[in-house]
Amino acid sequence: MRGATGTVTRVKVCGLTNLEDARAAAEAGADFLGFVFAPSPRRVDPARARGFWRSLPAGIPRVGVFRDQPLEEVEAVLAACDLDYLQFHGCERPAYCRVFGRRVIKAVSARTPADLRVAEAFLELAEIVLVDLPKDEAGVLSLEVARAAARLPVPVLLAGGLNPGNVGVLVREARPWGVDVARGVESSPGVKDHDAIRRFVLSAREGAAAPREAGR
Repeated sequence: MRGATGTVTRVKVCGLTNLEDARAAAEAGADFLGFVFAPSPRRVDPARARGFWRSLPAGIPRVGVFRDQPLEEVEAVLAACDLDYLQFHGCERPAYCRVFGRRVIKAVSARTPADLRVAEAFLELAEIVLVDLPKDEAGVLSLEVARAAARLPVPVLLAGGLNPGNVGVLVREARPWGVDVARGVESSPGVKDHDAIRRFVLSAREGAAAPREAGR
């Protein structure tokens, strides 16, 4: 996956809490299914997830999201739910991320392009870097940050305030490897709007196929 190219923009639908929403994301064309196991309004209990895990759509990577959690908590989730990727959203060090023997997505928070320097410590470790706004910060990831992130030498997922109405422009102008959405396709925290998921995926793909604005 490292260094992957092409015009197709990958889409990760995150904050999934139930089988119906996961199936809707898969049917809409999502490339990754994300499940939050860290404290969050979108957290899914590992025991509950275990009940529907075997029924999830086959062939789509499953991502578990964690934030500064003890090793034992992550290992307990892995015992209940087989995960293809571990996404670390806190201040985890590279040595910690390597312990679990899974592919890594490392999230970094960025208000400005200079903030992306944090990603340098993970370029050899992470299969994917996710660039997001700082936790609990409102707004949308800026095009300046999005363009700078898309130039990192690893596959990059862009997140931060994205929704069906704005993702197409960001993809068209920044040309990221992929995008990530959770809140932007919800009817309430942890409950997905299936039509919004479909529109998000469609907008991302249309943005990838459209030419940039003149002079960009």
